[in-house]
Amino acid sequence: MTPRNKGILITTLGVLILSFDSLFVRLTNASDWTLLFWRGALPALVLLIVQAFDRTTTIKQLLCPPSKTTLFAGLLFSLSTIAFIESLSRTQVASTLVIFDSSPLITAFLAFVFLKEKIQRHTLLAILTCVGGIWLVFAYGPSGGEMAGNMFALLSAITIAGYFVILRKNQSGNPCGYLIVSGIITAIIALAEGAQPFSISFSHIPYLLILCMGIVPFSFLLISIGPRYLPAAEASLIMLLELLLGPLWVWAVLGNMPTSNVLIGGAVVLITLALHTLWGWYISKRSSVVTP
Repeated sequence: MTPRNKGILITTLGVLILSFDSLFVRLTNASDWTLLFWRGALPALVLLIVQAFDRTTTIKQLLCPPSKTTLFAGLLFSLSTIAFIESLSRTQVASTLVIFDSSPLITAFLAFVFLKEKIQRHTLLAILTCVGGIWLVFAYGPSGGEMAGNMFALLSAITIAGYFVILRKNQSGNPCGYLIVSGIITAIIALAEGAQPFSISFSHIPYLLILCMGIVPFSFLLISIGPRYLPAAEASLIMLLELLLGPLWVWAVLGNMPTSNVLIGGAVVLITLALHTLWGWYISKRSSVVTP
């Protein structure tokens, strides 16, 4: 298996796991800041345990003290998570998701500026097509009173793009460390903003544990490893799958039927991703044949 195909497999698996995020957020039924606290604290705990079984020395390096790169990457990921939730509370969901989905374009631009990473023509075309499909899904129509929420969504897109660029620059050398620091930062900010960690009802705790100790840590760990093998823009492109699969799981379990826009836009994105993957595979195979 080529490094690129390995990167596609790892990243896609992470996104498939993450696609259950929206469903379990609904099932958990917690306030924003309370959920953010547990989304920070529990994944950090799980990844610390995973890291302890893997490389104990990395934990010592992480805590005594973390490097500037680890702190910066963790801060970017934490800001992206918080800004996304804040945007949802201030503007319509369509606005948040459409603006957030500009992250592949921002990632490609930042990687080009800071990493001198060339954007392949077919990747750029796929990004533009996918973003167009997402616009169709959510039928974006901004109004004048949504500026604050829109700015939070833009901040979320920029910070997650910056996170992907750091992963690519460092070849995802310490994804656990980045996510652990991010979780700690998110939990601290959530507590400062009034989170009530023990206000969740007993019947919702199993959903919370599945979400915060399974879905969140392992999906983002896989997604963070992907840029080790893929260009930053391409890894970010695969992330768009989550915004299409997530509503489908909600529909299947809770009965929220997707609109025709969701179905059509979803088809556009899925077909584009499939064609992009096949074309990249074809180019890599052709190159291996030509190269002696």
